[in-house]
Amino acid sequence: MTEVPLPLWPTFEAFLAGTPMREIRHWCSRKAKRANRERLLSGRPTERISTEDVVSVLTAACGRCSYCGSLAVQAAPMHPETRKPMPWGHIGRRIGSLDHIVARIDGGSNSVNNLCWSCHWCNTWPSERIPGATDHGAIRLASI
Repeated sequence: MTEVPLPLWPTFEAFLAGTPMREIRHWCSRKAKRANRERLLSGRPTERISTEDVVSVLTAACGRCSYCGSLAVQAAPMHPETRKPMPWGHIGRRIGSLDHIVARIDGGSNSVNNLCWSCHWCNTWPSERIPGATDHGAIRLASI
């Protein structure tokens, strides 16, 4: 089992204070670009998501996953030298992800009303959307 490292940010406020807005916008821009791509089974979306749309979804959720409530404001880990993706399962509930409430393949649109903030774990495995989950590096509020 992989040891779970300490979180980069314990709260959304710490994330905002420790991350320049240009970096947040760049991160959100990559998420918008990915959401706007043509997909094999759902084609090209009729509506395009902007960077501002993703920033608004992130801030409205205060960086918390809409499904499990974990603070999800980290990027997926990359190898520092090769910049290739590294295993992320041990911190999957900390990685921020933009999710379509109704998947595009099921007829969902790219409209802001169909978007929510999600941790990468819940976005990847809908069957593991457990409110209050504490596995896979989840960062919980003290009151939860």
